[in-house]
Amino acid sequence: MITTLVELYAALDELLDGISDVCQNCADDDCLGYLWLLPEEAENLYEAGVELLEVNEKMAFINPFANGDQIDVEKVKPPCPWCHSRRCSIRSLRPFFCRMYPVNFAAEDNHVYLVLHLDCEYARQREHDSEFHQMVIDLFRRLDPQLFSQILDTYRLVEAISKFPAGNNRYLRLIDVKHLEHIPDERR
Repeated sequence: MITTLVELYAALDELLDGISDVCQNCADDDCLGYLWLLPEEAENLYEAGVELLEVNEKMAFINPFANGDQIDVEKVKPPCPWCHSRRCSIRSLRPFFCRMYPVNFAAEDNHVYLVLHLDCEYARQREHDSEFHQMVIDLFRRLDPQLFSQILDTYRLVEAISKFPAGNNRYLRLIDVKHLEHIPDERR
C-alpha cells in the first residue's frame, strides 16, 4: 500500500520512466497551465521558495505569474515559471499533478475518471497498451484510502472552479474511480 506522497512520487516516477526523453521534443502545451497542489505539497514548495497562488483559502497552485510578466487571467494555459526549454527546474520538488501527467482525472456527467491524456506523445505511444493501462489502475488501487481521498478532494475543488480549455483535449478513460475498490462509497 502507498501511504505517503514520497512513496507515490516514487511509484509514479517508476511507472512513467522515460517520459522526459519524449517531453524534451514535445511541442504540445498540455504541461502548461494552472498546476494544482495537494496541501502538503503547497507547504513544502512554499518552504523551498516556490511562489504559490492561493484560491479561496482552499486550493494552492504554483504561481504561473511569478516570472514577472504581466498578469493575464484570461490566458488559458499560462507557462510554468519553473519550466525552461521543456525542462523542469524544480524536478525533484515537482508536485503530484506534474508527476502523474499524462495520467490525470477527468469529470464527466457526475463521474470522475482516471484518464490518459492523448495530447501527450508519451500517452499516444501507450494508447493501446492494455498492460500499461492496468499498471496505472493498479498503482491507484494501491493508494491508502486517506491519501486517495485527499487527492480526489483536491481535484474536486479545482474542478469546481475550472474547465478544460476549448479545443482538443483528447483522453482515454481508464476507469471510473468508483470502481477503484479501496475507495469508501461516500468518496466515489
